[in-house]
Amino acid sequence: MIQTLTRRAGDAIFAIRWILYPINIALIFALSIYVVAFIYNDYHFIRHEFTWDMESLMVMLLGLVDASMVANLIVMVIQGGHRIFIHKFETGSQDRPQWLDHIDSGILKVKIALSIAGITLVQILKDFVNLEKVNWTLTSHRIIIHIVALCSALMMAFIWRVTHPAWQQHMEPTNETH
Repeated sequence: MIQTLTRRAGDAIFAIRWILYPINIALIFALSIYVVAFIYNDYHFIRHEFTWDMESLMVMLLGLVDASMVANLIVMVIQGGHRIFIHKFETGSQDRPQWLDHIDSGILKVKIALSIAGITLVQILKDFVNLEKVNWTLTSHRIIIHIVALCSALMMAFIWRVTHPAWQQHMEPTNETH
């Protein structure tokens, strides 16, 4: 009787991971909204503010890079979180990202932190390209946020590396000759 209750309680606790599923669906919906907003903003920029000077082009390109990094971050969180916490992907497709098969929660956090640091860096680059239109108080805050994000990412990477010394042995490429 007690073993049956313990097993059922354990099964119920294990099954709560599926509560995360709606959060992933919400992130997919948010990514869709982000893509629509991105397309709308780029259309508005090209239609009303675009000029052929290099500064305008660089700001537009950095905006594209920034949007891509944010979208990739969301995809990484959705796929990594699903793979780690909910259910292993069982697709017959061979085009799955390599990182997805070698990820744990620690390395996912490092990847997310580094992505955030990259996104903050792009925002700072956009400010420096647009020097005459920059609010320096806002830019100095962005620089501080970037430094904190970068230091946090590096510290998480260091901690992960120290706590996973065997990882390097498993990830070294083999010296096969063909």
